[in-house]
Amino acid sequence: MVKAISESLPAWSKRLHFGAAAFVSAIIIFLHVVNLQHAGGLWRDEAAAVRLAEMPSFAEVWTHLEHESFPLLITMSLRGWNALGLGGSDFGLRVFGFCVGMAILAAIWWNAWTFSASPPGFSLILLGLSGTTIRWGDSLRAYGLGVFFALLTFGLVWRVLRFPSRRHVLLAMAAAVLSVQTLYQNGFILAAILITGALTVALQKDFRRALLVMSLGLPAALSLLPYVPVIKRANEWNVATQTPIGSARIWEVLSRALSDPSQWLLWLWGAVIVAALASALVLGARGENRETRARGWFFAGVIIASAVAYYVFLKLAKFPTEVWYYLLLMAIVAVATDALIVRMIRLPWTRIALSVAMLAAAAFLFPGLRERAEIRMTNVDLIARQLNREAAPGDLVLIHPWFCGATFHRYYSGSAPWLTIPPLENDGLQRLDRFKAQLQIEDPIEPVLSQAEEVLRRGGTVWLVGYFIFLNPPQPPPSLPRPGEGPEGWRGEPYMAAYGMQTTYFLQKNAARGRPVKISIDQKVNPFENLPLSTVTGWRERY
Repeated sequence: MVKAISESLPAWSKRLHFGAAAFVSAIIIFLHVVNLQHAGGLWRDEAAAVRLAEMPSFAEVWTHLEHESFPLLITMSLRGWNALGLGGSDFGLRVFGFCVGMAILAAIWWNAWTFSASPPGFSLILLGLSGTTIRWGDSLRAYGLGVFFALLTFGLVWRVLRFPSRRHVLLAMAAAVLSVQTLYQNGFILAAILITGALTVALQKDFRRALLVMSLGLPAALSLLPYVPVIKRANEWNVATQTPIGSARIWEVLSRALSDPSQWLLWLWGAVIVAALASALVLGARGENRETRARGWFFAGVIIASAVAYYVFLKLAKFPTEVWYYLLLMAIVAVATDALIVRMIRLPWTRIALSVAMLAAAAFLFPGLRERAEIRMTNVDLIARQLNREAAPGDLVLIHPWFCGATFHRYYSGSAPWLTIPPLENDGLQRLDRFKAQLQIEDPIEPVLSQAEEVLRRGGTVWLVGYFIFLNPPQPPPSLPRPGEGPEGWRGEPYMAAYGMQTTYFLQKNAARGRPVKISIDQKVNPFENLPLSTVTGWRERY
């Protein structure tokens, strides 16, 4: 039936659509190249991921896996990239991220041909021309790779639904395993796709195929069993970052993910989803044959079930989330809407309208996307290199917040000692277990203040890297209940803020001078890790 619809359109309209999709894809590739050239050093999450991949043995990787947010596949992929000699520099590692971005683009095209025997349409705009995809899909985290394998699994499940050959079944099972080995949340999306697929064929009274579809997830589920103790151990200290997450917070962050680089894109997402669900109703209720009706119900079901499954995941995870968390959901919804809307393109003028809309959207979004692609991911590498030159052995470097120590660890090789606030033994990972242990100490900042006092008294410099807020007049930190006993529970953010205030209050009361330090940089920096640098010197003697 897909072939029949394709053949019903004039050749020139099909060539126009293909040309528009190819042109938009070329723009997407260009933007990924710009991002590759400008992303710069690795920010804290990336630095920690690479540090884990660089550990001497697999046994050490596995032992420390609980300090990462993902299953093994991204770590082993980076490890393999390094083994090939390609990860010896930041740029070499960025090339890995670029390749992942290109794989996502290829998956968009492959899914469009798999679902509709047609070039992609709105999925190129909604997903390909998204600042969220370009920046975070290419980052050295598991989100981009997870999107690629999720899309691959999505397409292969559809092939099993239509042509349940042994080859398609085995490929779908393999892709499902790789998918859940990349992101834990891919398991929720996989369940949504498989349940929707099984229900679709069960409604056609093909219960044998429904059972086959559900069986596609069995190897994936079994492959996650070794992670049960890993997740259990991680949950012992993840409470320091967990917080109840409500619908308002989810929508706030999701809307930011969908509207990058323009608020206009958020409205396009809404319009396309509504159009896709309307198309599903038409196809499901009035389709000319069983396959057409099944298509409508399946893709609409995947859109709805994926949204529900992801909401459940977010509620269970209890993380406040940031925009990159939603990249996976965006990808599944984007290709599913494409698969539905293309079925309604039966006339040449509709294909022309789609092609013109794609080109217009690309032209409108390009300036904002290029600006975002030129953003540096961190400035901590520049700060570390500046301190490598300027910090003396008798100085002290303080890092706040503590988790930026992962980036500093990667780039700092100077002679001055450095501490995070609170002081954590730093191995380049983001050690929530050590942070939680510090929360339980009566006065974890006292060793930091003692060392700072010693440095200032003997004429050294204390370098402040991060968000040290100096109030006028100086104010002591608020009194907080013991962690785990107050209304915030073990949530670490209020205590981190209090530790920072305690440090600055001490320095304001006792240090003689303070000044900001200029960091030489000629481009915008990712706001998640754009830290200021300042110094304090001298000691106020009291008589």
